[in-house]
Amino acid sequence: MKTPFVPKQKEINICGWQAVSTLFARHPAEVRRLFFDAPTGKRAGDLCRLLAQHKKVYRQVEPAELEKVAGTVHHGGIVAVIGERPLKKVTREVLADWARTKAPLLLLDRVSNANNVGAIVRTAAFFGVRAVIVPDHPAQALPGEAAHRVAEGGMEFVDFYRVPALPEFCAELKRTHFLLGTSLTGNQLSPAQVKERGLPRPPAIILGNEEKGIAPNVATQCDRLVKIPGADTVESLNVSAAAAVLCWEFVGAMATK
Repeated sequence: MKTPFVPKQKEINICGWQAVSTLFARHPAEVRRLFFDAPTGKRAGDLCRLLAQHKKVYRQVEPAELEKVAGTVHHGGIVAVIGERPLKKVTREVLADWARTKAPLLLLDRVSNANNVGAIVRTAAFFGVRAVIVPDHPAQALPGEAAHRVAEGGMEFVDFYRVPALPEFCAELKRTHFLLGTSLTGNQLSPAQVKERGLPRPPAIILGNEEKGIAPNVATQCDRLVKIPGADTVESLNVSAAAAVLCWEFVGAMATK
């Protein structure tokens, strides 16, 4: 009888000292190999000792080889190789836990730039948002190598969940969470005005595509659309900057009260 074929898990590179050192602090068992240049090697001793205990590969390499290993010049002097993390599923148990703990959530609606995803994750981790939900959509960027690098270690504190479609998921989520979307048109309230009126349920902040914003069928599920006020000199903030503003208003600032 033939042994069933098991596809090999894809590997990804985690680059940069902050991302790699946080990975070792939070999930050291995931590291399979470690490469670094001479300057970074001077502070990588503890990481190497940990890998040596588990008989895993670590090696100091020349800059040209490190660039080849990383697949980019933006490696920050160190590269850790891990297995690609599968996105989690939102089960009934997960929904119940979010409701019980009143967990703030971030939903990304076809955010297509991986650097933006990484910056959003860094913001989420900073403000204590532990779950990011994305749709199964070809335009949605996923947490790959670029996102890990930009997140500067934030990926180690945030779980990614994928749902088949956001409109249907939002319709279910609004039973336990207050859905907040962004809008560039109309006389929408500002985040501060919405916060002053109070949120009846924990916030679920929805961030839209960089060019098109939130899809109409997602916007109709929102309990409130908000507009970040500005000087009317440019159309809008970058989606990652908008994420920082909204996370501060609805998660950070409210937590300090």
